Amino acid sequence: MKLTAEQIDLISKEIIEGGIKYQDLYEELLDHYILAIEDRMSQGQTFGEAFGEVHSDFVNYKRPLRVWDHYNVWYNDGSGKPEFGLGKLQAEYEESLSGEISKRHWQIMKNYFRWPTIVTTLLVGLITFQFAYLVPRKFFIWIIFTCAFAPILMVLPQAILHLGQYLAKKRKFINSLKTNAIIGRGTQVFFLVYWTIQLPKYFSDYNLIKQGHIAIIASLTCFYIAYSLSFYQLYRERFKVKMA
Repeated sequence: MKLTAEQIDLISKEIIEGGIKYQDLYEELLDHYILAIEDRMSQGQTFGEAFGEVHSDFVNYKRPLRVWDHYNVWYNDGSGKPEFGLGKLQAEYEESLSGEISKRHWQIMKNYFRWPTIVTTLLVGLITFQFAYLVPRKFFIWIIFTCAFAPILMVLPQAILHLGQYLAKKRKFINSLKTNAIIGRGTQVFFLVYWTIQLPKYFSDYNLIKQGHIAIIASLTCFYIAYSLSFYQLYRERFKVKMA
């Protein structure tokens, strides 16, 4: 038995009121609600009964006990009470997806140094090494920072598309769990760039860019180029994480 538009709208409102704020998770939950309710209605339940059972499962959802729960990191919200509901399910999903993306990201980076991709990596490294002799060293700081900004710039077209769909009422939320998780990984490269440039100065007056061996500078530049390209693959992949 198919649900009516009014019934689906009711489910949608309950999901939103439950604290969901990401479009991809919203769509997954809406599909789950609809399929579970339709299955129960086909067995003779009314919409109200079926919706009540399905919604109750999510309202009473409690985050699984973890090794670090006794430190009150995840299990308690500061009130001393267990975490329940759709909002906590969202936190669990967000954590799982972030971990899955992180794992996949390092797999992509490792693949750059495996056969046959390593041939392309070495070729890029050779070109970078030759390029290092032809341009002033100060330009390498800008090249590295450009690579650091690249992961965030890559998401702009998708962000603009999501904004347009949101304004056209085709999306409930602008935010996407996948995009947020990838951007979170992208911001880490800024700290990596900072320590790459500044760390030598903490030990001496040595300036890596100005005084460092050209091979080291070329290798670092090659690494940041590969790191930026890895985000392009991440954006293109689909991630499906099962919630505990």
